[in-house]
Amino acid sequence: MTPFARVAIVGVGLIGGSLGMAVRRRGLAREVVGVTRTAGAMEAARVRGAIDRGTLALEDAVAGADLVVLATPPDAVVPAARRALPHLRPDAILTDVTSVKGDIVGAIEAMAVRPGAVFVGGHPMAGNEGSGVASADAELFEGAVYVLTPTERAGAAAVARLADLARAIGARPVVLAPDAHDRAVAIVSHLPYLIAAALVRVADGAAGTAGPAFLGATRVAASPVELWTQICRLNRAPIAEALAAFRSELAQLEAALDDRDRTGALLERARAARVRLGAARGEA
Repeated sequence: MTPFARVAIVGVGLIGGSLGMAVRRRGLAREVVGVTRTAGAMEAARVRGAIDRGTLALEDAVAGADLVVLATPPDAVVPAARRALPHLRPDAILTDVTSVKGDIVGAIEAMAVRPGAVFVGGHPMAGNEGSGVASADAELFEGAVYVLTPTERAGAAAVARLADLARAIGARPVVLAPDAHDRAVAIVSHLPYLIAAALVRVADGAAGTAGPAFLGATRVAASPVELWTQICRLNRAPIAEALAAFRSELAQLEAALDDRDRTGALLERARAARVRLGAARGEA
């Protein structure tokens, strides 16, 4: 892909820092500028190789950038967009990396975007239980799905440019409508986090005997709580639907416990579905 002239990343934490590292390592931009809240965070991002240089002034960073990535916590995305929009280049692409899209995309598109500049929502389905640039990894996106959520106002050229970027950092771009994205991630991302949190609470004193299955299933429960409380609030309706569907599945399993054949049939359907998913994703 043709490198960007300047990529400005607002919020150089786990995802923003990983993106900066991936872009710099692969030569996908001539310059990566990070916007941080403190001088200490700026220096940490520079030392980790996530940015070429940093600034505390969002307006200065985005003014000359042809790609601006909002990588802040969910509640800060819309305010950051409001500050950035008046300073964008006419040909700039504005995007985000947030796990909730509907409300955020709607709020940003309701603002006055500089003529020529476009907003395309984005969400790389990658991460770990860490936080901050110290947990960032240039290979974080390798093999991951990178969801793009353009609306009719986003031009095809901008979507194609971001899809090229996703592929260049090792991810697989998938285009979804914002609401479709929120329903999907409620099931495959937000519900697993809540299940992990519930499992840890249920385990209580038994957790000391846990093996790989329990530890793997609950890894995400160690993620930052403030981030997840924001996600749960912003995507509460789809999450509530996902929880209801999960309760229904648990009820079926509970009702089948005394019937060996029925239990086996339910578990076999789940096993076969997971095998098909693994094959589709190229798992060995």
